[in-house]
Amino acid sequence: MDIQQLYYFINIVECDYNLSLAAKKIHISQPALSQFISNFENEKDVQLFNRKQGRLNSLTRAGEMIYQYALQIVKQHEEMQEMVRVEGLKQKGTIRIGLPSLILRVYFSDYFPNLVLNNPNVHLEIIENGSNDLRKKLINGEIDIAILIEPTSLDTKNYEQHVIQIDEMVAFMDPKNPLAQNEKLEWQDLKGYPIATFNSTFMTNHLVTQKLETHSAAHQIQFTSSSWDYLIETTRNKDIVAILPRPIEKFFQSEQTEFKHFRDYIPFNFHLCRSFKKKYTSVENFVFDDLINHFYQPVE
Repeated sequence: MDIQQLYYFINIVECDYNLSLAAKKIHISQPALSQFISNFENEKDVQLFNRKQGRLNSLTRAGEMIYQYALQIVKQHEEMQEMVRVEGLKQKGTIRIGLPSLILRVYFSDYFPNLVLNNPNVHLEIIENGSNDLRKKLINGEIDIAILIEPTSLDTKNYEQHVIQIDEMVAFMDPKNPLAQNEKLEWQDLKGYPIATFNSTFMTNHLVTQKLETHSAAHQIQFTSSSWDYLIETTRNKDIVAILPRPIEKFFQSEQTEFKHFRDYIPFNFHLCRSFKKKYTSVENFVFDDLINHFYQPVE
C-alpha cells in the first residue's frame, strides 16, 4: 500500500467498516474504495477483513497487524511532513512565536504588524494556544519563542526567560452582584457564588483552582471556556463571578460589567521564553532582542 491507500484502510476501520461512510469521509467513490480492497487482497493473496453476508465485519488477524503498522506509518509520515514544513519556514527566516490569544490581542496587535512591515526580512508564524500547550510546543521544538504565563515551569538551565509584563487576576461581575459593593475582595468572599474562568489548557485555570482550593471553593468553578468574551457574558447572571486577567477590562463597557481586585491577588505575569542554543539565526536574535527591548519589565 502507498501512503494514500494506508489512509483509506485506516478510515475504513475507523468508520466501523461502513464503506459508504468511509468513502464520503475521504471524498472518493464507494466502488473505488471497494476496488482498492479487492485489488490488494487479490494481489497480496491475504484477506484484510472478515465478512458477514457480503459486508465487511471486522479485521482478520493479518488485517489487524497491517492496521497497527498503518497507524505507525501514517503517524510518522505526518510528523515528517510537519518537519519538512517547519524546516522550510526556518530556511525562509520564519520565526514561530506562540502566545495566548488574549495576550496577542491586548499587547501585540500593533507590535507584530509593525515589526514585519519595518523589517522585510522578518517572517512570523503566530501560534495561539493556552500557556500549557505552548510550553509543550516549545519543549518539543515546534515553536522558536513562547510567551508563557508565570509560572512557566521551564528548567532555567535549558530555557532563557524574561518577564515582559506584570499584571494580576481580578473578579468580573454584574454591577448588581452584592460583591460589587466591596472595595477589594477576599477569596472567602466568593463562597456560594458560581465561578467562571479559563479552561484547563490555560495556566490561569490551574492558578485559580489552586487558590480556590485553599479556601475550599474549587468546586464552585461551574463555567470554563477558552473564550474570555463568553466568560464575561456569563456574569450577566448577577450571581456568577468570572476570574480572569485584568487586561480584559479594556474590551467591554464598564457600566455593564465591573471588576474587583483581590487583596491577595494571583499574579498575571508573562515571560518571553526560548531554549538555549549554541547558535541562533540572525533573525531569531533580532526578533527576540526587539521583543525584550520593547516589553521588558524588571521584577523589583
